[in-house]
Amino acid sequence: MKTKIVVIIFFFSYSLLFLIKAQSLASNNTKLDARLNKEKVFADSQRKIFNITSWAGANITELINKWGNFTKKNETPNGYTVYIYETRYSGNGGKYEPGYVVSDQFGNILHQEVSKDNRYSYDFTDFYDFYVDKNNVIVKVNIGTR
Repeated sequence: MKTKIVVIIFFFSYSLLFLIKAQSLASNNTKLDARLNKEKVFADSQRKIFNITSWAGANITELINKWGNFTKKNETPNGYTVYIYETRYSGNGGKYEPGYVVSDQFGNILHQEVSKDNRYSYDFTDFYDFYVDKNNVIVKVNIGTR
């Protein structure tokens, strides 16, 4: 009788260790995927910034031929011309779920749900400012969001 109990305890502890190890591996894979995704998003944003700022030193006509017409054009007091490209993003999402109360004929509350509101909206503009000197050479690039 004693040998059966020992075998069952040994088997249970071994399978518990295997389960813990499997959970640990799954957790590490999830963490790895999250880290890789985070690094990919960062690398993509840095690549975009580099591609835009690398226009410094180029002629403005090359940029216009590649990107198309600019959104705005301003003159600065120190003699630079600023060509501005803007892209506006706006929208909304989420949903509203109304709450409710279920009661019996005596007014006793049987079930109650609160309303859920996770609606959102956004409105922003990405801009790229290209400062151009008198020789039509891009000397400075500003990137941002307003």
